[in-house]
Amino acid sequence: MRVRNTVGRRCAGRPPRTAAVAVNVVAAVALAAGCASADPDPRAYPGSPKGQTLEAVTKAFGLDLPDCDLQGLGFSGSSKYPAQNLNLSFRAPKDCVGRFLAAHSVDVAHPVHWTPGQGNKIGFDSEAETRDFGWSFDKAVTYDLFVDFRTSTGSRFSVVADQDRGQAEQTVYLESRYLGGS
Repeated sequence: MRVRNTVGRRCAGRPPRTAAVAVNVVAAVALAAGCASADPDPRAYPGSPKGQTLEAVTKAFGLDLPDCDLQGLGFSGSSKYPAQNLNLSFRAPKDCVGRFLAAHSVDVAHPVHWTPGQGNKIGFDSEAETRDFGWSFDKAVTYDLFVDFRTSTGSRFSVVADQDRGQAEQTVYLESRYLGGS
């Protein structure tokens, strides 16, 4: 029994460039597939649920972000059951932060004072979360904590903010594990 080499004959008359083009096409398809699996939102923290965008998650939670210049905006969240959660941080002008908190039922004049490591397990004490999100809380500093932050859909958040120390800007950290009645 004789076996024919039909592959060699089919490609024998084609220029060597054809093979190179085929290799490039395969490489481009593989690259595109790899990029498609990347997180679509560059503001997402490393390790965040895939396929979620800031706009989709904040909409699910009924959260409108402040209408001022936000620096260092980052998030991790999901609007899908069962992992409905949202962690978000940003830096903004102090007056903007005050308006943002007040617009969400927060009594900005009466914060709870929180020092990291107190063991109160409000969520911001989780070393894994703060490490994954790049959040850094100084254990020698007291922060303002607000637990009465609500959105129009009933989502509830815990919020930590830098205390007013005469700075023009504040860093705000929000965490919610309750999506509300949306």
